[in-house]
Amino acid sequence: MIEVLDSGFYTSIQDEGRKGYRHLGVPVSGAMDQKAFELGRLLLGRKNEISTMECTLIGPRLRFHEPCNIVLTGANMEVKLNQKLVSNNTILNVRAADELSLKRVEKGLRTYIHINKSLITEKVLGSTSFYFPLTKSSVIEKGDHLFWLKSESTLRNFNSKIKWDDSYIEYKELSVYKGPEFKILTKEQAEQLFKMPLKISNQNRMGCRLKSSLEIKPDLMLSQSIRPGTVQLTPSGTLLISGFDGQVSGGYPRILQLTDEALNVLAQKIEGTEVFFKLSNTHL
Repeated sequence: MIEVLDSGFYTSIQDEGRKGYRHLGVPVSGAMDQKAFELGRLLLGRKNEISTMECTLIGPRLRFHEPCNIVLTGANMEVKLNQKLVSNNTILNVRAADELSLKRVEKGLRTYIHINKSLITEKVLGSTSFYFPLTKSSVIEKGDHLFWLKSESTLRNFNSKIKWDDSYIEYKELSVYKGPEFKILTKEQAEQLFKMPLKISNQNRMGCRLKSSLEIKPDLMLSQSIRPGTVQLTPSGTLLISGFDGQVSGGYPRILQLTDEALNVLAQKIEGTEVFFKLSNTHL
């Protein structure tokens, strides 16, 4: 069992996502950085579905009441286990009464805490991912107790470390495909789109906003399907990139679509960061 001593800035339970319900207006949710999520699963040898803690900007402080193994992936935070600094991508042995504390990020935005146990969390529409009001809460709270299923999995000692390239966290290029309404841009606007730096003015699980100078004439458009990574352009020039908890339809032109890799990169970008679009040489 885990006792939440401090919840951090925005810590939620996430898994692979709530798939197959977008036609009902339900976002996919799930881990924003699927690359970091998958790494944790592989390091712990978890072949089945798992739930993990996604920590944004400032992580939680947790007290473990039973032994387990954990691993942290994604953004680099200052992490201490019983006041001793520990590193990402290394399996840690946690014993009863141990305390884990994650402070502000040093590189990236989202860190994942993976446990070699199956957390007992409510499954809604096939997923344990938090998404209020579909689930009771959007984040874990101070004083919460997280339980896991009893199993034969016991505390194991690990001495090896994995070499992992997490340089993608600092990438500034976002690889994209052309969207269905890309052709509304003039040739000059299209060229400008792939040259100019774009500053992230707002970022959360719903999506993010980037300001550009690509103003277009308002036009009546029926609401169309969008998914995580869809880039819409408003008449004022604001670019809206849908996130994992974002709406499933929108009425602005869909000029670009982020690749899966670009979604992982964007998930680790804090507000104020500049990014660039790069047209992918592969087909969607």
